[in-house]
Amino acid sequence: MGGLRVASIVDRIDGPSNWTIERDVHVLTLYEAGSYHWLETWLNDQRTSLGDPLPGEMWLIPAGQTYRAAAKGGAVRAVEVEIPAARLIVAPGTRALAAHHDLALAALVRALLANDAAAADPLVAILAKTLQGMARRPETPAIAQRINDLMAFIQTQLEVQLTVEDMAAEAGMSVNSLIVHFARATGRTPAQYVLHQRLRHACWFLMNRPLSIAEIAFATGFSSHAHLCAIFRRKVGMSPGDWRRRHRSNILPVEGEE
Repeated sequence: MGGLRVASIVDRIDGPSNWTIERDVHVLTLYEAGSYHWLETWLNDQRTSLGDPLPGEMWLIPAGQTYRAAAKGGAVRAVEVEIPAARLIVAPGTRALAAHHDLALAALVRALLANDAAAADPLVAILAKTLQGMARRPETPAIAQRINDLMAFIQTQLEVQLTVEDMAAEAGMSVNSLIVHFARATGRTPAQYVLHQRLRHACWFLMNRPLSIAEIAFATGFSSHAHLCAIFRRKVGMSPGDWRRRHRSNILPVEGEE
């Protein structure tokens, strides 16, 4: 389709699973529905994301690089777009595109799936521009491992207050050093990353659990129902209730259920 290949896939796994992908083409994956029970991803041994994929999020696996993932089960529906390596240049050291949300890019992926070949060139152009802004100086293996470990630590602390000083101590760095290295690896400061992960976790609860907004706020580290709603509206553009109503219908049925 416009020189790209596109396919809709449904992936169901019954229990813990690990997989590795190495391709000679770029692969852009748009998650559309469902959820793994847990997902961790790495690109060339740099941890790129933790937590279940949400509808509309995208991952890019650049040609010639190694992508690893681990999940504990679940089912998702996704769209995969294969892009020839010659069509898109990914500079060495470019930060991984993971759990990325871009409405325009997602719309172009869906247009390709609907047989609109004219979506191919704009899709590649948006990807190229996005990746240009993600160039970085590569970290040493030791620093990369500290950031990997800190990301895993943060995921276990989302429901409690976590200061940048706490995170710096956990990583064995000064606050200033942590901010620089963490932003280089993830594109966010530690505080921005914590908020982003709390919002992603809140979205997962909204989509998958019949909890009240107040209960979800408590479970994801927000101080109150009002705090979660205010941050959610500012960052997501709608209320938690509206997001829940929009996305609960996207959950894939379990085998044997209506």
